[in-house]
Amino acid sequence: MWNNLPWATARFQEMPRFSGLDRAAVLHAAFPNLHVVHMTRRDRVRQAVSWARMAQDGVWVVSDDEPARPSATPQYDFDLISDLEALIVEGELGWRDLFDELGLVPLEVVYEDVVADGGLERAVLGVLDHLGLDGRGVDIPRPRTHRQSDDLNEAWVARYTDERAEALGTA
Repeated sequence: MWNNLPWATARFQEMPRFSGLDRAAVLHAAFPNLHVVHMTRRDRVRQAVSWARMAQDGVWVVSDDEPARPSATPQYDFDLISDLEALIVEGELGWRDLFDELGLVPLEVVYEDVVADGGLERAVLGVLDHLGLDGRGVDIPRPRTHRQSDDLNEAWVARYTDERAEALGTA
């Protein structure tokens, strides 16, 4: 997560080996032969809605082994969703600047492509190739996590989209 990078860089810089190094130098020194996989989501509104809901109900992951156990009932909050959408945009811009600073071209992976039929296999094989590894014969198990989006997410997306258009005068 983009907002964790300053904290992580500062922790490295506390160590004598990384003291005095700038962010790019820290990352190159800590991760020799650094390769980057950059995962984004085309639909930032749905991502912001998911984050808003998870931040409120405390359910970040649902799997076969970890069923949903909400700690609260989430409530629609335009400002929260808007702030999270802005955080997503800030992160995307920040990562792009960092990739330039590092002199690296990341492998771009898009969430919507990964969750499409056959997308996980294509993504995993793409990552292996990006790392210079042979993916032939690799067994890719089905995901253990379950998609959480439901009718509530869709209602929030529609409401937020309408309210944002109205606020911008484009409704």
